Amino acid sequence: MGGSYLYMINSTIQFYIDVVTSPVVAFLLLSIFFLGVVYQLFSDRINIVGVLAVLSIFIFYSGHLLTGSSNLLALILILISGILLLVEFFVIGMILGAIGLMLFAASILVVSGNALLYSVFLAVILVMVIIEWVIFVKHKKRKIPFLNRLILSDATDKESGYTSFDDRSHLVGEVAVTHTVLRPSGTIRLGDERIDAVAEGSYIPSDVKVKIIFVEGTRVVVRPTED
Repeated sequence: MGGSYLYMINSTIQFYIDVVTSPVVAFLLLSIFFLGVVYQLFSDRINIVGVLAVLSIFIFYSGHLLTGSSNLLALILILISGILLLVEFFVIGMILGAIGLMLFAASILVVSGNALLYSVFLAVILVMVIIEWVIFVKHKKRKIPFLNRLILSDATDKESGYTSFDDRSHLVGEVAVTHTVLRPSGTIRLGDERIDAVAEGSYIPSDVKVKIIFVEGTRVVVRPTED
């Protein structure tokens, strides 16, 4: 009973290894991973494609590592490449990411046991990834949300002198005309520009000359001119 149970387990594992390490299945798994990662990069949140990408690369590596060939070297390469790619997300510069990708590709070649065939696989997948990238960037006008948030947070901090509103302080002292009635808010006209404004008092009729006396953020306060 025990012997037949172990035999069934071993047979199942061997079947799993044979299926996963077959060239066709391995190519499909790698394609799903790389294409899925690119798709996920251009998505606002984790989706089923990203989950399938992670699952496919796990199946690929598990099936090949179970063969027992080049396990240690492959694991080292996977670990180092993973660390470098993770660091690249926080230290934008591309160098660490490029090294991480090369080590990741090397781990695939090592774990596969057939560097020549899998080099061809990776070359074909690279072409598909480039095509997918061009479709997202050129045709769909998509951007990578994660990178956009990093760039935006870096470019809009106070240390960089950024303010989240239009600086209209230069308008103080300018004379405009009320475009609408101000009760107390409304619109004034300064040249060809229409500006939302607030009356110093409670009411200013339309077509009245007003002077901009105070600006705070987008709040523009006006009072009628003396003349």
